[in-house]
Amino acid sequence: MEFIIQRLLKTILNRLGRKEILYCIYLFIIGCATNIIAARYYRLLEKERPIFLGLRGIDSVTADKYLNLPSATERKYFYEQYWQGRDEERQEFERRAEYAFKEFGKYAPLSDERIPIYVKYGKPTRRYVITPEKKIGIVSREYVRPAEIWTYKDKGIEFDFIRLTRAYKIIAQSRFGDSVFIPFLKDDTSTLQIKDTIKAGNLNFDISYGRFRQRRDLVRLEIYTRLMINDTTGCRIERRLRIYDQKDSLITDKTNRLIPADGNKDYFYDEINTWLSPQKYRILIEYSNLKSKVSGRKEFFVDLLDYKDDAKKISDLVFANLIDESLSDEKFFKPVGRVIPMVHSSLPVSTPFYIYHEVYNLKIQDGQHLLRVDYEIYNKEKMRKEIVDIMGQTESSEGDIGYIAAKYHPMDLPPGNYIIVARITDMLSGEQFTAVGEFTLEKLDK
Repeated sequence: MEFIIQRLLKTILNRLGRKEILYCIYLFIIGCATNIIAARYYRLLEKERPIFLGLRGIDSVTADKYLNLPSATERKYFYEQYWQGRDEERQEFERRAEYAFKEFGKYAPLSDERIPIYVKYGKPTRRYVITPEKKIGIVSREYVRPAEIWTYKDKGIEFDFIRLTRAYKIIAQSRFGDSVFIPFLKDDTSTLQIKDTIKAGNLNFDISYGRFRQRRDLVRLEIYTRLMINDTTGCRIERRLRIYDQKDSLITDKTNRLIPADGNKDYFYDEINTWLSPQKYRILIEYSNLKSKVSGRKEFFVDLLDYKDDAKKISDLVFANLIDESLSDEKFFKPVGRVIPMVHSSLPVSTPFYIYHEVYNLKIQDGQHLLRVDYEIYNKEKMRKEIVDIMGQTESSEGDIGYIAAKYHPMDLPPGNYIIVARITDMLSGEQFTAVGEFTLEKLDK
C-alpha cells in the first residue's frame, strides 16, 4: 500500500507544473495554519474569544501572541498590560468586539471579515444588505450570493463583503473623499519657454469622450485622456487640440502648457471641454512631454447631430474612477461633485466604479423635477440580464436638467463584457429616456 501511494504521488507531481506544485504547497500550509488557529481558538474561554477576534482587527501580532499563551491567567495578564493607561480606548474596543462577536460570529467567527472591520472602524455610516435573489432566466438553484456594503463616510472608505459558504469576505475596498489624490494635469502658469526638438510618435496615451447638451444647438464635448509619466521632476506637457468640421475646415487650434499634479510616477488624467454646434467633427489631439522630448497623436471622429434642435434628451454614460464632493481641479467639477473619468472602461472583477450622465428638458413642478433612474446589466456575449445590487434610485432637484451619479458594485459578477442600460423616467410627465454604455471585467492574475 505504501508503495502504491508513493507511485501515485510521484505521478501527480510529474504531471503538475512548478507553479501548480507551489500553489498546492501554499494551500497545504494555509490549511495547516488555519487548523492550528481554529484548535487554539476553541480552547479559549468563551469570554476570551471576542477579545482575540477583536485584537485581530487592530493588532494581528498581539492577537497571535494572545492566542498562543498557554493559560487563561497568562492571557489575562498580557491583555491587562496591553491596555495599561488606555482605559477609554479599551472600553470602546471591548464594546465593539462584543457586538461584532454576537452579530457576525454565530457561524464562522474565525473567517468572517466583518468582525475585524467593525472592531477597527466601528459602526458604518451606512450598511447596505443585499439579500439572495433568483437570477432571471437561470435555473432555480442558482442565486445571487448574500452581500453587504459598508460605508464609512467620515473616513472615506467603503467595503464590499460577499458571503462565501458561511462567512462574509471582503471582495473589494474603495476610497473616496479628501484623502484620495488622483494624479492629473493642470494648467502651467509659468512663462518658461521650451523650444527643443520633439520626437513624434513615442508618447502613448488613452482617450475617450462624452457628449452633453450645453444649451439649445450647442453641445459640450468632454474629451478625457490618460498618459503615463515616469518622472514628474521638472516635467511639462504641451497639449494641442485641433478640431475640423464636416467640410474638414480647421475651426479650433488651441495649445496649452500643463504640469503634473498630485503624483510622482503614475497615470495622469486630463479633461478638455469644448463647445460645438451639432454636426460631425474630426478631432486631433497631440501631447508632447517637453522634458523627455517625445510626443504622441490621436485622431477620432465624433457625431453630435443627435443634439440638433434639442432632439437628444439624455447624454452619454460616462464611467468614472471616482465621484465625490472633493475637488481636484475645476476641469473635473460637475454639479454632482468631482468626476474623475475612467478613460478605459476595463477593470478587475469586483472593482466598484461610478456612472455619470445628464437628462434634459424635464417637466418641473414648483421649480423641481422628479426622476426615477434604473440600471440594467446584460452579459454582452450571452445577452442575458444579470441581477445586480444597484440599482434604482429616485432623484429630485431644481431645474429641468437632471445630473445623475451612481456607484456600481460588480460584486461576484464573473469576468466578461457587459452592457449597462440606464432607464430614466420623468415621474411628472411619464416620458422615458434610455442611454447605453459598455464595460469589461477582467480576471485577476494570481
